[in-house]
Amino acid sequence: MTLRTALCLAPFLFFLAHAQTLTVTKVEPANWWVGMKTNRIQLMVYGENLSDLRATSRSPSLRILKTHTPSASHAFIDIQILNSAKPGSHRLQFASRLGTAEIAFPLLKREANSTRHQGFDQRDVVYLITPDRFANGDTTNDDIADMPDSVNRAEPFARHGGDLQGIANKLDYFRDLGVTALWLNPVVENNTRRASYHGYAVTDLYSIDARFGSNEQYGTLVSEAHKRGLKVILDHVNNHISIDHPWMQNLPTPDWLNGTPAKHEKPYHSKAEIHDIHSDSVARSRATLGWFSDGMPDLNQRQPFVANYLIQNTIWWIEYSGLDGIREDTYPYVDPTFSARWCSAILNEYPTLNIVAESWIQDPAYLAPYQRHNYFPKRSDPQLPALLDFGFFDASMRAFADSGKIESVFDCLAKDFLYADPTNLMTFLDNHDITRIAYRVGGDNKRLKLALMLLLTTRGIPQILYGTEIGMMGGPDHGRLRADFPGGFPGDVVNAFTAQGRTAYENDIFDFTRLLLRIRKEHPVLQTGELLHFRPVKDVYVYFRILKGERILIALNHRREHQIVSLEQYEHQLPNVVKLREILSGREFDFSTKKEIELEGMTGGVFEVVKESQ
Repeated sequence: MTLRTALCLAPFLFFLAHAQTLTVTKVEPANWWVGMKTNRIQLMVYGENLSDLRATSRSPSLRILKTHTPSASHAFIDIQILNSAKPGSHRLQFASRLGTAEIAFPLLKREANSTRHQGFDQRDVVYLITPDRFANGDTTNDDIADMPDSVNRAEPFARHGGDLQGIANKLDYFRDLGVTALWLNPVVENNTRRASYHGYAVTDLYSIDARFGSNEQYGTLVSEAHKRGLKVILDHVNNHISIDHPWMQNLPTPDWLNGTPAKHEKPYHSKAEIHDIHSDSVARSRATLGWFSDGMPDLNQRQPFVANYLIQNTIWWIEYSGLDGIREDTYPYVDPTFSARWCSAILNEYPTLNIVAESWIQDPAYLAPYQRHNYFPKRSDPQLPALLDFGFFDASMRAFADSGKIESVFDCLAKDFLYADPTNLMTFLDNHDITRIAYRVGGDNKRLKLALMLLLTTRGIPQILYGTEIGMMGGPDHGRLRADFPGGFPGDVVNAFTAQGRTAYENDIFDFTRLLLRIRKEHPVLQTGELLHFRPVKDVYVYFRILKGERILIALNHRREHQIVSLEQYEHQLPNVVKLREILSGREFDFSTKKEIELEGMTGGVFEVVKESQ
């Protein structure tokens, strides 16, 4: 061989030698905790030349159960964390015919704090935030190298710069308003080319998006929220990832996805077939196998490694941050057997937690089968505790936004017998996917306030979209309905976080919402009391909340004109009552002489029942 030939071959031989070296580049999860019920986990190992990988533990606290090598670039290691394990750094060694590698796998001490993992229920009021559009507390993370979707507040579908620090800066605002729980749209990494702000196209399930902050900042936000009596709900996605996720360049297994980018089922948003006993199996499968969009590949939760990864990822975030609940995205599109297993694993580890799922179905008969302990024929046994109440939303929109009758709300709630637990439904008038209620009612503050009165006095777990408390209008599309909160961003000329910065209209809605929230807090009967309602008469919807010895009457006048409302047909529910005190205004009605109340047009009243002995 000539010197020239040798010199030409040298780079190739170097590359060949390097390419044939065992390399471990990442392990997920990067740590676990001692004392967990979930003490058998599956590590996902990324690297090169992993085909004949063998794993051994150099720690007496970790036991290797099995090694799986589905490809040269991904391996899965089943490990058991022994009950005797102590917190610390534990060594794992990987070996193959091409070399060895070693990693430190930390086992952490679990944080003991009564404010962690509290769950949420009908005693709470949830405040929903799209973080990119709420408040920018750290302008240094607005644009990050190698993350192409940069800040441009003039573009509705671009990033606007809101972040975790912005939310942390407003914790006292939430407490003053009177909400008790924060639901943040996903804040994990969405390193995609467009509309990455919304958070639902994940590119790294274990990392907070750098434009929102860091994992440490997320944990601090949860901790600081807890100190102020606020809970935090994680928005989580099992169904899909982003087309820009690194997995898409090198799938961990051939069946990691349902289909391929070139050939996959199209979105199929009809869900009637899923629980229809007459439906065709192929039709049923379209909902769970179809891609949400071409840019959001559908994960195959029937694949055991995928299933384990998603379950562990959820538990990891709960334990890492101490959060209080999960909102699960696009729930009907996920394999139902996996979903039941996922719910069971989470609730087994955290029995006090609550999980609410998005099942975008307006008909209670189709929605109710997703809740656990339901009464319907089952193809699988759901373990899901709570649902987003799209039935209540649809009925409320027909009543308040579409010039319909308030009777639609009565008819919806009259179907609560379909649910195993109607109190564990999250009620709402709008959210990040739905045109804002203020936009739907054309800025009519009377209709908006009447809808808010219904939301905050009926059964269920009420959810308020950020800005609804000031009557934010938003716009007709996702980019504009997720408008920036005024005053949350550098350069804003108004600051709606303060009374001085709000308009008279905004203060009217804000003061009314805060008053309702205060009354709800002061009267537990409005949180957990039994709901007893009556079919509307002359467009007046009357219902009671009853808890032990306390009874509150709510009356909503859905007509534009003033009405004198006779209460004679409800008299049997008002024994020994001498007067009714309207809590919001302080007005009193002498019930001993007149069995009636007065309501201005498109207004309501929350009446405290005063008996003879009081």
